[in-house]
Amino acid sequence: METQFEFESLRREASSWWHIAQRKLLQEAVAHALHNKHKARVLDFGGRAELHTLALPQLRCLNAHPSLPLLAFQQIHGHPNLICTSAEELGFASNSFDAVVAGDILQTVPDDLSALRGLRRVLKDGAMLCLTVPAYPSLWGEKDEASGSRRRYTATELRRKLNNAGFEVMRVSYFVASGFIPAVIERIGKNIFTKAIDRKAASVRPSNWTDAAMVLLLDCERNVMRMINLPFGTRVVCWARKPALVAERVTVPAWERQWTRSPLPQGMS
Repeated sequence: METQFEFESLRREASSWWHIAQRKLLQEAVAHALHNKHKARVLDFGGRAELHTLALPQLRCLNAHPSLPLLAFQQIHGHPNLICTSAEELGFASNSFDAVVAGDILQTVPDDLSALRGLRRVLKDGAMLCLTVPAYPSLWGEKDEASGSRRRYTATELRRKLNNAGFEVMRVSYFVASGFIPAVIERIGKNIFTKAIDRKAASVRPSNWTDAAMVLLLDCERNVMRMINLPFGTRVVCWARKPALVAERVTVPAWERQWTRSPLPQGMS
């Protein structure tokens, strides 16, 4: 019974306005990262981007997630190359991917800094990571509990953690600005009038016209976000790069070089 409820929840989520908008955002990030590249290898950690639908014949995408039920649901719906692995211990070779996307998965892992280091390890030098996470801890609610989230982020906090993990942050922007005020009002109302968390109530499906309107609004936001970073929203989007290793010439002082010479054989001056 629990598995049936989980599959029904995943089915509703797969057709929701946020899933559609997130898929468009991540696919656009991959297309930008792989511009003029051939035979690229991309990791979709979380399986949200649905990169197999892109018209890129030379693209090889691997879909990874720590949840077996979610992978089973994706297999039923025709997603290829499914791999079950945790974020902290990614079962991939180092420097093996030209790009990584991670949609709404970082907030569910126990150790997000370790997960970011793992994603950095599997990226090639100079390759890009694009990820989305829920914004503002003050907006924490029933939907976060139902989805297995452990935390929410601010743009500053996400930038700091990416820097600590060894990434070079290119851009950080908020997203879903059109849903920010309604989310704040909803959170205030629930804090006042409700205290208990009802998992089934937290997964109520919006109407079709609401989904269509939100997808249209987020298409506009995505176009605006190409030019400027949005100052607020219910999601944080980040584009970061794994720095390429640069060989540096080190100048050793003369007084130090004399101590590094091989010693003279005994009996010689």
